Amino acid sequence: QTSPPSRKKIADPGHIVLAHPQSKMMAAPKEVSSLLDAYVGGGQLPGAYVGVIEKGKMNAKYQYTVGWEANDEKVYGKFGEKAIYRIFSMTKAVVSVCVMKLVEEKMLNLDSPISKYLNEFKKHPKVCVAQGGGEPKFEEPRREITVRHLLTHTSGISYAFLPPAGCYVHKCYVEKKIASLDELFHHTNAELVKRIAECPLLFHPGEHYQYSLSTDVLGYLLEVILGKKLPDILREMVFEPLGMDDTGFFVPKEKVPRVRPAYVMKLGFTISPVKGHPSFAETETRGLGKAPVLSSGGGGLFSTAEDYLKFMAMLLNEGSFKGAAILKAETVKLMVGKNQLPKGSVAESLFPGGYPALTGKGWCLLGTVVTEPSKASGCSQASIGEYGWGGYASTYFQIDPVKGIGYIFMTQVMPSSSLPIRPQLTHMIHSCHSPASK
Repeated sequence: QTSPPSRKKIADPGHIVLAHPQSKMMAAPKEVSSLLDAYVGGGQLPGAYVGVIEKGKMNAKYQYTVGWEANDEKVYGKFGEKAIYRIFSMTKAVVSVCVMKLVEEKMLNLDSPISKYLNEFKKHPKVCVAQGGGEPKFEEPRREITVRHLLTHTSGISYAFLPPAGCYVHKCYVEKKIASLDELFHHTNAELVKRIAECPLLFHPGEHYQYSLSTDVLGYLLEVILGKKLPDILREMVFEPLGMDDTGFFVPKEKVPRVRPAYVMKLGFTISPVKGHPSFAETETRGLGKAPVLSSGGGGLFSTAEDYLKFMAMLLNEGSFKGAAILKAETVKLMVGKNQLPKGSVAESLFPGGYPALTGKGWCLLGTVVTEPSKASGCSQASIGEYGWGGYASTYFQIDPVKGIGYIFMTQVMPSSSLPIRPQLTHMIHSCHSPASK
C-alpha cells in the first residue's frame, strides 16, 4: 500500500498528545511520539520510526513507529525496526568508516593526493574561477585533492542539484550525464569517477566546503586499493562483523516486501507516491531484486533501523560492538572529534549561497559536527561534538558522545529539506535527555 493517512492538516506537533491508532512504542517519551503522530496524522509523512540508544547498552533505550498502511509485525518487526529503507547519503558514513580503517592500517594517508591511487586524477582537474555569463576562466589548482578533502567535501567536486545554479561546472556534470539521481546509477563506479575527473573543480581544493560526489570517489578509491568491489568491501569490513544482515546496495527478492514505499513532497505540503514522478522515475524500483549498475558510496545503500543502530552503537562505543572491533578508539576520535573545515569555519559560511541546515555546525571526517549548539537548528541542548548526517528521503542519525546517546529517524519522503521534522525531533530527544528531565 502506498496511500498516506487521510488527514491533511497538521496541528502543532508540540501539543498533540493522543497516540496515532497505528502507533507502536517501547517506552518512548510522549513528546517524541506526539511529534511523529502529528506529522503522520497530518498526511505529511506516510509513516516514521525513531530509535534511541545509549552507550554500552546492547538494546535500544526506546523505539517508536507510527503510520505505514502495511505494518505486519512478522514482516517489519514489532516496532518497525526490520523495515527496509533507502538511506541514500547515510551511506557516506559507512564508506568513511572503511576509509578510516585503511588509514588506521597505514594503507592510506589522509593527506596523500588521490592521484597517487587514482589514474583518473593524475591529470589534475582545473579550477573554474569565473562562471558567470561570459566565457569561463580556469586556473591550475593550488594543491591536489587529498583523501581528507574528499572526506570533508572540500575537494572542489560538487553535486549538480546544489548552488550555484547553472554554473559552468554543473553544466559539465549535465553533459557528462552525472547530474541527476537516475543518471548517476547508470554508470559503474569506475565510469562515474572518470566523468567526475573530466569536469573542472568548483574551487581550489581545501579552501571551501561543497557537499558533493566526493564520497563516491572514496568508494572507488577503496575498490582500487583493495582490489575488490565496494559491496564486498562494506560487507566484509562492516556489515558481517556487526551483524547488519539487511544492509546492502540491493534488496534480495525475498526481502522486497519489507521495503517501505518512497514518497515525494508536493506543493501544499502533501505527499504522493514517488512512482511515476518524472524526477524520480527509477527510484521506487532501483535495487529491488537486482543490483544497480552503480554501487554508490555516496548514496546507494538500503538498510533497516535495527541494522543502522548497530553501526551507530559501534561508533558510540568507540569502534566496537558485541565483540566486533571495527576501528580503534583513537581512530574514531580522530574521525569525529573535531571540525575539519578550513580555519575552523562552520559549513554554512563556506557553502556557496549558504545552507541554513548547517548553521552552527562544521564537518568532521564522517558528517556534520556541532560547533555552536545555540546556533544549530534543534541543537540548543546538544553537546559540542555531536555528529551525524541524513539521507535524501529524510532519514537521519545523530550521536552525542558527551551524553552517550545516539538516535535515528527513518521515513521515505523526498527531498530531505521538505519538512522541519529532523531539527524538531532533535530538540525533543535532547529535551528528554537533559538533566532537568531526569
